[in-house]
Amino acid sequence: MRIGIIAEGFSDILVVKSVLKALTGIEMSEMHAIRPIESFDETDLAEMNFSNWQLVLESCKDESLIATFFEMFDGDTIMVVHLDTAERGEVGYDIIEPQRTGHPDWKAYSNKLRDKVRCKVEALLPERFRDKVAYAIAIEETDAWLIPLFDSSQNRDTSSYVKAKEKLRAIISNIKKNSKYIDTKHNNLDYGNMGSEFRRGLKEARKRNESLNLFCIEVSNFIND
Repeated sequence: MRIGIIAEGFSDILVVKSVLKALTGIEMSEMHAIRPIESFDETDLAEMNFSNWQLVLESCKDESLIATFFEMFDGDTIMVVHLDTAERGEVGYDIIEPQRTGHPDWKAYSNKLRDKVRCKVEALLPERFRDKVAYAIAIEETDAWLIPLFDSSQNRDTSSYVKAKEKLRAIISNIKKNSKYIDTKHNNLDYGNMGSEFRRGLKEARKRNESLNLFCIEVSNFIND
């Protein structure tokens, strides 16, 4: 099976690929970044090397872009669309409910919010491709999917962290011999190396993040059909 990915950023591509590799055993060489593209030359459109949530939504409406990917390969092919929900209240995203108030059931909250985002994206997709798409909708960020791999101190669903990126960085900074997970050249977390930990920790991570679990269920349904 070949898998195409439209995502908000390069770090999200790495996380999604790592989850897919751990879940399915499919080699990363069979996974193709549609947006943002991971490398480009003079013949490529340089703007495809950039992405954000607005451009993910625009790409989902681009029938030519999506058709080009599916027409490249014979056999089983699916596309993964990634979106975070941290910016869901911004103009153009426009998803207000459910609210993060009180002490919600985070699994129920994740299900409801994921359904709303999925419906929004599905309405944008060309109808002929809708049954070939899996949704990597991360609540709040894909960083929340990684947190359970490195922090077993709490049982809470990691979607409850409003600033998952900052929480993950704090956790990594407190790990001894953490240089493997830090890209010192760019002063950033190394999402490729962090994501490799899904090979051992995906089962447990799914228990602690419902949006990750729902993505895995959806992909498994494609693989097992």
